This record gives sequence, C-alpha cells and structure tokens, in this order.
Amino acid sequence: MPANLPPEAKAKWRKVMEARSPEEKLQALQEFLSTVPKHKGTERLRMHVTRQIAALRREIEEKRRRKGGGGEQFFVEKEGDVQVILLGLQGCGKSQVFSCLTGVTAPEEPRKPVPGSWTWEGVYFQVVNPPPLLGDAEASSRVIALARNADALIIVVNSRGDVEYQFSAIASALEAGHVTLSKPRGVVTIERRASGGVVLVGQLIDATLDDVVSLLRSYGIYHAVVKVEGEATLDTVEEALFGAPAYKPAVFFLTGGGGSAVKNPWDIPVVEFTTCESLDKGFIARYFLQALDLIRVYTRNPKTGEVEKRPIVVKRGTRVIEIAKLIHSDLYKSFKHAKVWSTRFEFSPRRVGRDFVLEDGDVVEIVA
Repeated sequence: MPANLPPEAKAKWRKVMEARSPEEKLQALQEFLSTVPKHKGTERLRMHVTRQIAALRREIEEKRRRKGGGGEQFFVEKEGDVQVILLGLQGCGKSQVFSCLTGVTAPEEPRKPVPGSWTWEGVYFQVVNPPPLLGDAEASSRVIALARNADALIIVVNSRGDVEYQFSAIASALEAGHVTLSKPRGVVTIERRASGGVVLVGQLIDATLDDVVSLLRSYGIYHAVVKVEGEATLDTVEEALFGAPAYKPAVFFLTGGGGSAVKNPWDIPVVEFTTCESLDKGFIARYFLQALDLIRVYTRNPKTGEVEKRPIVVKRGTRVIEIAKLIHSDLYKSFKHAKVWSTRFEFSPRRVGRDFVLEDGDVVEIVA
C-alpha cells in the first residue's frame, strides 16, 4: 500500500506510532496525511488514513458523551473462545439466525448489540447480534468496528431481496472498515521492543533481514520482532506498519428459502438457513476453528486422572510449556515434563519435554 513515501511523511508516521491517546493520534494522523503526496500509488493509503481519522473522531466524541452521561454502550467484551459477529442489512433475518444459534430471543432490528452463545464439544462461541448495516451511518460504522474486533463473521443475506445489492453494500462497508474476507497469502506482525535490534521470525520473498532493518529504520524503529506467516514480501512488512486489512473468516447464511444457485463474491461457505432444526452448528464450529488455525487441548488432573471436559483453545503450534503457563504460573516455573495422550501415538501416554508441539484433541498432564 505505501508507495515511496518521502522522508517527511515517514517522520510524521513515527509520531502516529508514538501517540499515547486518541487525541494525540488524531492530530498526528492529520499531520501525516498532509505530507502524503497525492498520486495513484498512495490512493489506498490516503483513503485508509482518512477512515482512521473519521473513526478516531467518533471515538473521541463517544467518550465525551459517555462522560456527560449520554449515549449507550456499544462495545461488547469478548467472552469464551471465539467471538462471532452477525452482519446483514435490514430485513435479512439475522435475528432469527441469532436465536437459533444461541436460544436468545432478540428484536428483529436491535438498536444495540445483543450477546449470546453456543457450545460445541466444550468450545464456547460468543455470538453478537448488532443493529443492521446501513440503517444509521454512525451505528453502521460502530457495527463494522465490532466486526474488526471479532474473531469471525456470519454474513446474512435474504434471497427474496436484491441479493447483488446486499452483497455490494456489505462488501463496501467491510472495505471502508479495513476488513477483508479473503485470506491473505502472507501475514506480518511487528512487535516493537526496547532493545535487541530487529529479529525476523519466518522468511520473506525476495528480501533479507538487512532489507527489513533498513525499512524499519526509515520509520525510526530500531528494535522489533517481525513475525512472518505464509508468503510475504518487504511491501507486506511496510503495510503492517500502517495496519493491514484485518482478515476475518466468515460463513454466508442465505435466508428466505431458495436461492441455492446464488454465488457469493468471497468464495466462503454457504449455509441455506430454513429452520433451527436443520442448522448444523457443528459444521460452523469446525470451519471457524480450522480457518482461525485453532486447536483444542484437554488437560488431565494428575491426582484424580480426570480429563477436563472443556478444552483449552489455542493456536496451532502451541507448545506444552505454553499450556503449563496458561494453567498456572507455578506449573510454568517448576515444569519438569509432561505426559501426552494422543491418537498420533502407537502407545499413550508419551513423556515429552517443554517444547513438544501439541495437536488438536491431545490430552496433556503437566508434571512439576
């Protein structure tokens, strides 16, 4: 997205990254935008920054209203293992979908987010039913902010309405909120730190650690951990500095009956919703866990031998020592070894060390 920004613009962006409050960040973003040249290579960047400025203005105004005792709380604190937001236009039927998923009755067009939940094999999914998109401009922007903060989305479209228009409206709202439903080929995260220089975890295409160091120094960053997943380039690293679009796995719900031939523009799974009884929650749960690269790890009590029914849900690639830390700091500090029961093994349990990588469905007992 960034295209050969001048040194002055990079210096202004450093101030954006150093801002400590919404007010400071707003001022810094406005100054940065004034230094970004206007040409085709910077169109997306200028649009992204303009939207950030608008969002910060709304955030500052909402904070003022809350201090004055006005306005309603719109943000929904994450609970459970996966937070899912329902998105749809007025009259799409998402409140019926929400009720079938959670058992919670919600107004057809709620004025504020309504939370609920469902569980699948011990995994807790929090589902949030917000107001419809495009009903009110300010509410719609806050709905997209909820979507950006969530783990996954369910997009509801009514087949009896203008399906193409619904697709277009939802896609535009997501794009404006810097949210993408297409999984990127590569993801880069940059964690700034106080010392240690620049550390590159993973590999870049046609770029070296020296290239990354040079790029980050041009933005005033001398110490950071750059983590690369998938296929990423030096441009991907620079985009990460500005906030790359947030990828959200999604399932598409088609309500209203019929419309099985309708194709969605995002190439995501389609669920034809007719009745609560026909809704396959297991399919949705498995899809989200796979798309989010999450696994379920079950813990075993060394005294009783009982296995917890509710798993610990973690990212694929999690090591035994990280599970010990999640259970209790004492287990992490005094870790000796662990026993793991797994269908991968010919014989279980197997004694493993701290760096053993767990897989979905493994049972682990920590010995401290």
